[in-house]
Amino acid sequence: MRSRCSKLFRLAKDDISRWTPIGRHNKRVKNLTLFGGFATVICSIVWGLYYLNRGDLPHFSINLILVMIGSIILILAVLNYLRCAAIIMCHALFFMVALASLGDIPVRDIPRSVHMNFLPVIAASFLVFHREGIYLRFILPSIGLVLFLAVALNVMPIASSDLAAPIEGRLVGVWVNHITGVVGASIVIVMMQSDMKARSTLESDMRLAIARGEYYFHYQPQVDITGRLSGVEALIRWQHPVKGSVSPLEFIPLAEETGLIIPIGAWGLRTACAQLAEWERSELTSHLTVSVNVSATQFRQPDFVQEVKTILLLSGATPSKLKLELTETALADDMDVVIKKMNALKNIGVTWSLDDFGTGFSSLNLLKRLPLDQLKIDKSFVSDLMSDQRSLSIANTIISLGRDLNLAVIAEGVENEKQLAALRSIGCQSYQGFLFSHPLPISELNDLIEGRVATGYIRLHPDALM
Repeated sequence: MRSRCSKLFRLAKDDISRWTPIGRHNKRVKNLTLFGGFATVICSIVWGLYYLNRGDLPHFSINLILVMIGSIILILAVLNYLRCAAIIMCHALFFMVALASLGDIPVRDIPRSVHMNFLPVIAASFLVFHREGIYLRFILPSIGLVLFLAVALNVMPIASSDLAAPIEGRLVGVWVNHITGVVGASIVIVMMQSDMKARSTLESDMRLAIARGEYYFHYQPQVDITGRLSGVEALIRWQHPVKGSVSPLEFIPLAEETGLIIPIGAWGLRTACAQLAEWERSELTSHLTVSVNVSATQFRQPDFVQEVKTILLLSGATPSKLKLELTETALADDMDVVIKKMNALKNIGVTWSLDDFGTGFSSLNLLKRLPLDQLKIDKSFVSDLMSDQRSLSIANTIISLGRDLNLAVIAEGVENEKQLAALRSIGCQSYQGFLFSHPLPISELNDLIEGRVATGYIRLHPDALM
């Protein structure tokens, strides 16, 4: 093993993509599959960040990182699986590891075992500095596993044409045909190089969008049972200079993955609090609250509480008018830490809403312990109110829980009058959805508030803003 590691590090001075020509892989993989007469796992670890960062890092740095990853994989394989048949650098995008003598680990549990033992260690071992020095990027989100199992002498996992073609073509990954034996199927991760380049470009544009002022909010009105506008939810939008409007469904997941959600989230809090402070100066809008979604990543930051306090202080907004919405994902960490953070902000007046309640792992114990102020009935339940008795029962239960625990309840995704009537019949007193208004840019929202335009909820409730 020592000689293997030495060889790996010596390769840092060369182009690592030339290591082990593709033509040699097929024979070698076949030999590995037959290794020792044991059931063998061929594991391909795909490193997607290679192409994403190739232009950002010096050539030697890229090679060194890849060599170090290969070394760690080899060491982990030996430590976790007793004997490692070999490690192959098939291409600059992925490694192949043949694992044999797997001890007492059931064959069907090997993929999960490899995932748990390899990826976290690799991810924790490397940080890639962006050339602009703005943030640190973990490798973990872009590492995938391509796993398949083979019983010795029974299956040849990769045919010659199947291995070489995707590597030399536009596909990044391993395409496996006709895998039989233990599992009878393959798990394949495939990504187009063009897609990876598009992701890289989108990420770079997202990084610059804050400075360029390309992010903005649309505000969706929230109304109470009388039809009075009680608040708004701030929903982020992105106006790209070339692509035009980019859907949050496209850029928010990438922001979460890369850590850009942290500066974007901070921008959102600053913008929402500035708008709150402006509304407080008008008698017509001084009662409005603003709900802001807080991502799990943002909430986990050690300085999150202080950041919110600082933003409130600088903006002059009243803390009680700011409502922070958390999803159940953000509550999956150390509960004592979560509660401490929530209480620190609740003590200065900030209110907390649990978004998408009922769609995750929420429990009664969670509701009992958390310093919540509001529950949001997920739109998936609201949309099925008229066709699914169970959805109606769940909504009714959430409303009853809120009443018993002294929590406000708001239903999101209200799109028609029948849904509104059903919600009112079971005691729901706050609503949000297209029936009342689509999310609006600030200019249109101000027109609405000042009575210059009419929408569905004004039509339904003529005294909505009185």
